[in-house]
Amino acid sequence: AELSRSNAELNAFAYTVAHDLRAPLRAMQGFSTALIEDYSERLDSTGIDYANRIKDSSQRMDKLIQDLLAYSRLSSDEMRIEPVNLQGVVIEALLQLEAEVKESDAKITVKKPIAQVTGHHATLIQMVANLLTNALKFVDKGIKPRVLIWSEEREDYVRLWFEDNGIGISPEYQKRIFNVFERLHGVEAYPGTGIGLAIVRKGIEFLGGRVGVESILSQGSKFWIELPKAAEETNPREEKVA
Repeated sequence: AELSRSNAELNAFAYTVAHDLRAPLRAMQGFSTALIEDYSERLDSTGIDYANRIKDSSQRMDKLIQDLLAYSRLSSDEMRIEPVNLQGVVIEALLQLEAEVKESDAKITVKKPIAQVTGHHATLIQMVANLLTNALKFVDKGIKPRVLIWSEEREDYVRLWFEDNGIGISPEYQKRIFNVFERLHGVEAYPGTGIGLAIVRKGIEFLGGRVGVESILSQGSKFWIELPKAAEETNPREEKVA
């Protein structure tokens, strides 16, 4: 009871802090945008550059706060564990990322069927979306992202694979990338907060599963999540989703 009360207080504190932090950040974004739009003729190139940096930094901080809240909610929300249509989860995650897929001219192929698992529907959508976002983001300049998604059954578990044509990861970093704030590249090269994969690991482990990656530098990566399987009957086929 004491632990539950402490968690509830911590959760309330996190939301309060997030609200208090985001309010001035939104003001910074609004005023910097107004400065650029309404006073650009009075500013020299250096002034415009400074205003853009203020705007970009406040947006990154706002995204960081949102990601931290998402990370904290994984341990505080009550999750109902039940059979989940993992194939449907992938489709919903792709719908969420429709704009990003179109902007990057990515091709994402899903091999079906994808077996059912036991988990939490909304949490799994977030995990899959985070992995797909990484696959779209971490590619060499001028390269169109290509992602292949498929599943395989391993005794009592289902492993869902995400194979990309990205920049790859050196062996010494393949475990560290799942830590909070762990970044292998500067934000100038690849934007982000360094929390996405930490959210994936925490969410999957909370659901009784595992996460990992197989990768060779400059030759792409194969990320995977593994969850307890549930019965499912589907007809195998392969479909180009985007």
